[in-house]
Amino acid sequence: MSEAMRTRTLKRLMMGAAISATLVSVGCTPEENAISSPTDPSNTSSPSGIPESPTDSPAGSVEVAPKLPDTTAISAVAKVEGSREIPLKGGVHKGPLGIMVACQGKGTINVSFTPAGLSFPLKCVEGEVSTTYNQIELKHDRDSASVNVQAPSSVRWAMSVGQ
Repeated sequence: MSEAMRTRTLKRLMMGAAISATLVSVGCTPEENAISSPTDPSNTSSPSGIPESPTDSPAGSVEVAPKLPDTTAISAVAKVEGSREIPLKGGVHKGPLGIMVACQGKGTINVSFTPAGLSFPLKCVEGEVSTTYNQIELKHDRDSASVNVQAPSSVRWAMSVGQ
């Protein structure tokens, strides 16, 4: 490969990374930055939204809430169908807040964190589990916060929120 081709390839990779970083931060307040990356799920929860003690689950499951990387779950749900608002009891604190969602079924779910304005979609596929992880850096404690998931009734999902 010639030096010119390597330079063009490097420039394209850098441009793609810059565009990805810009897209990831859309929807955040100016004081808060979001980071998104796919990861494997595992953790446990009841369908009522009451967190249970964390355990490892099979990769790619909506039967239990996904296990968060390097954070403690403050809320977790599993085996959920359709839309639901998940209040974060006790609020959230300054620092990183991570949201991991796994879904299965045909359709797209939209996840939003109130009050910071973080929102992201996740395309769900019939017969497969799709998973995403997003993290936002909160600049302030918030006494009241929730995560809202808008999902068609044909989609089952599980989610963990942690700090």
